[in-house]
Amino acid sequence: MDSVFNNMDFRIKHWLGYTRRFPSPYPVASANMVDRKDHWVRTVFDTCNFSLILRGHGQFNRLGRQWEVVAPCVITQWPGEQLEYGPNLPEETWDEFYIIYGRELRPRFVASGLVDTARPVWPIHDLGRVQVLIAEYGALADSANPEAVVDRVDRVCERLVLETLLDADADHSGDTPLGRLLGEMRREFAGPVDFDALASRHGLSRATFRRRWAEVMDKPPARYLQELRMREACRLLAETTRPIREIAAAVGFEDELYFSRRFRLEQGWPPSDYRKVYALRSQREA
Repeated sequence: MDSVFNNMDFRIKHWLGYTRRFPSPYPVASANMVDRKDHWVRTVFDTCNFSLILRGHGQFNRLGRQWEVVAPCVITQWPGEQLEYGPNLPEETWDEFYIIYGRELRPRFVASGLVDTARPVWPIHDLGRVQVLIAEYGALADSANPEAVVDRVDRVCERLVLETLLDADADHSGDTPLGRLLGEMRREFAGPVDFDALASRHGLSRATFRRRWAEVMDKPPARYLQELRMREACRLLAETTRPIREIAAAVGFEDELYFSRRFRLEQGWPPSDYRKVYALRSQREA
């Protein structure tokens, strides 16, 4: 662990009492660094918590299931759940940066995708980025005028959680079978896709493909493919003056009318109206 985190003792650890000028959807209650944690926690929390384990190994027990904790990773605690977790004692300790939010925020975390109660532990793939944000938090927490920085504290902590989740999806690209498969989907999304054949080309059985997909993706393959097509349609409508029938064909729809119906269902308005609102200025002036 870098020396910047050793024995870090923040001036401010609890933030709820400070007035926000620009309230965040996720106001932080408390945050703190615990170096060389040498005990287990056995409790039922009444708050929403993210614990970033920066060094060490241990276990996390929740609802009768056990997860191995291998730093760097995130473990989460949600209201009303009986939890037991901690380092592998007596030989191990771990370093932990935790963020606590009020229990009333849980629906917001779920709605925004910042929590998946079925996956209470996930890896941190870019520890350096997380360390930079923790150091930024430390500088804010040492401020002599906490009310002047509390809005920044909320955003830094939200960024910390978000960075771990974005990096947890590292298998979306890279030199792995699923990463290569996803790369082919992103390149060839306009054509017909046979997912079993696609998996086979990348050395994955049907069962392995479905299992690996579920581990790293938050939507089914067909839904992901549809989103790729609609994302490209949105870009082409905004960035080009190509006719809608050409855009429909370019993103994999042979029937322009069906494309328009699907687009309206997904985006909330017809392709022509989307273009009127979001067309780049140069396209509007053309």
